[in-house]
Amino acid sequence: MADTISFVPTAPPTANTAANAQASLSDNFDTFLTILTAQIQNQDPLEPMDSNQFTEQLVQFSGVEQQIRVNSQLETLIKATNSNAGASLSGYLGQTAEIDTAGAQYTGDPVNWRFALPSDAAKATITVTDAAGKVLYSRAATEDELEAGPHDFIWNGELNGGAAAEAGEPYWINVVAEDANAKALTVSHSLVTTITGVDLTYGEPALTTPSGVFAYSDIKRLMRQ
Repeated sequence: MADTISFVPTAPPTANTAANAQASLSDNFDTFLTILTAQIQNQDPLEPMDSNQFTEQLVQFSGVEQQIRVNSQLETLIKATNSNAGASLSGYLGQTAEIDTAGAQYTGDPVNWRFALPSDAAKATITVTDAAGKVLYSRAATEDELEAGPHDFIWNGELNGGAAAEAGEPYWINVVAEDANAKALTVSHSLVTTITGVDLTYGEPALTTPSGVFAYSDIKRLMRQ
């Protein structure tokens, strides 16, 4: 199957990770003190308990607490960094971008995919698949599309047999090509779309487009309209 699409990532956690860890540590420490107090009150005076074990556990609690504080500070720093990144990425709004992905969400409007051949091909087949890898559309590349370099493929949702693709679903392009010696060529795939928004809810700056939400690192280039 084609490359995994970037949009629809796992939903971010609803609570602060460091805050949850701190709350859990506090509960465990309270339980530890309760047990320790009970043990001291009920210890055998002739065989007093070894305090070294308690000291070691207190040191461990202290170390964990310090690590949680560091994690909390890192989370705050990451949030500030993402906010700054979001502000800087706002300049991308409305621009056309080429994104390093073979997948796109079909909304009912044509999808502008792009594929690039490293050298001239003797033949090539362009296919569109669903998430399960099932081929829904295919055709042979035209003579112009066999030349080395990038080529745009505009898909209007047409399926084999003339039916229309279901809107709101993800689809993938895959181009298989070979040269005059029947040697397979490595074909790169990308998506050309418009950036419509900036999303900071996924743990890293992401850009929204009509074809889905993609990580900033997926952008290959920006182009003038």
